[in-house]
Amino acid sequence: MHYQLRAVDIARTLTARGHTNSLTGPTWRPGHRSTQASPKTVRLWHDGLDEAAHLDRYAAALQAAGYTVAAERPAGKRPCLRVTKQTKEPS
Repeated sequence: MHYQLRAVDIARTLTARGHTNSLTGPTWRPGHRSTQASPKTVRLWHDGLDEAAHLDRYAAALQAAGYTVAAERPAGKRPCLRVTKQTKEPS
């Protein structure tokens, strides 16, 4: 079962684990950027060079924090991660 997830929570989780947020600070810098895709899904991109390697690191950090992460490569668009979180099913 999935529950509501906020893009800001994903950004905070990655920032707390040492990854730079491209949207914070006085000027733009390379880093992660998250957007709300639905109430239960967040999409995550890397703004900057070496997207694939950074997305792999973000995926590992989010999975370690208990999130479900899937890589996406929409036709003609930049690669991103789809992030959700599942609750444990009652026994």
